[in-house]
Amino acid sequence: MNTLTKAIIKYTHPSSLILSVGAIMAGLTASVIRGGITFFPALMTLIFAILLQISGNIYHGYTYLNHAVAKNISGMGDPESKRGNLAVANLLKVVANAVVILAVTAGLALFSFVGWLGVAYLAVIIVILYFYLAGPHPIVRTPWSNIVTFLLFGPIAVSGTAIVQMPESSEWLPVIVYSVINGLMASNTHIAIQYLRYNEDKSNGFHSIVNEKGGSFARFIYLGNTVIVALILIIRPTAVEFVSHWVGIAVAAVLLVSSAWVFAHMHRDPAKVSRLIRSVTMDQYILLIIVLLAINLYALDDFHIYFFHLL
Repeated sequence: MNTLTKAIIKYTHPSSLILSVGAIMAGLTASVIRGGITFFPALMTLIFAILLQISGNIYHGYTYLNHAVAKNISGMGDPESKRGNLAVANLLKVVANAVVILAVTAGLALFSFVGWLGVAYLAVIIVILYFYLAGPHPIVRTPWSNIVTFLLFGPIAVSGTAIVQMPESSEWLPVIVYSVINGLMASNTHIAIQYLRYNEDKSNGFHSIVNEKGGSFARFIYLGNTVIVALILIIRPTAVEFVSHWVGIAVAAVLLVSSAWVFAHMHRDPAKVSRLIRSVTMDQYILLIIVLLAINLYALDDFHIYFFHLL
């Protein structure tokens, strides 16, 4: 495997792509509650979300390498390694641009379902990603990056998916509820990743909330996010519509217990527990996706899922 291939795989961050899947699943679940799902736009929305995240991840790798070379982090600025790393960075930029073109193409394929509203959504996402990853002061290097994660994988992704499915529906409570649930869980995943990369980000000049405030502070945000999600699942308003009230309670209990464990360990040395914390957080997110998938499959009998609806 050559250096570029390794770099693409590394900076694609395959494990993080579960966030895009979760966001679309949350949007589809909200759509089920609103009345139904159409398969083709659901598939295109998922492809669009994954491609867009891949392009963002790779572009982030490009800026990360450029910054590391400029600051000579870990010896990246010596003449020989500098040439090699800059070459890889430039190739990553080309790959990121190619993937974003594919993502935009997939996004425009949804035009027939939502018209210019879809184009407006796409424009907003691109603008947010520009200021998040590039711009004069990239937000990804600040503690505010977690808020952007919440917005992208919560309100924007969930509402966008729901609008593509049923643009004429006036029922917004399910969309709001699932935007909050998925946005907060995605934010927790981001905190866990920042904790994992604590030393690397600190040397590279990333002022994440974990680096700025430390794990002892970030863990309160992490646990608070989980408590809000758990309360929604336990109270279970009509907007959640789990198959059984006990399903919501069971999922909430698992999230609370595992998050309490994370809370108890996040103030320790990241080198010792960060990987386990990330694994626990990703398992929480995967559990949520499985539950949402089950809701959508259950909807095959109780709601409408159209497999061929192209007009």
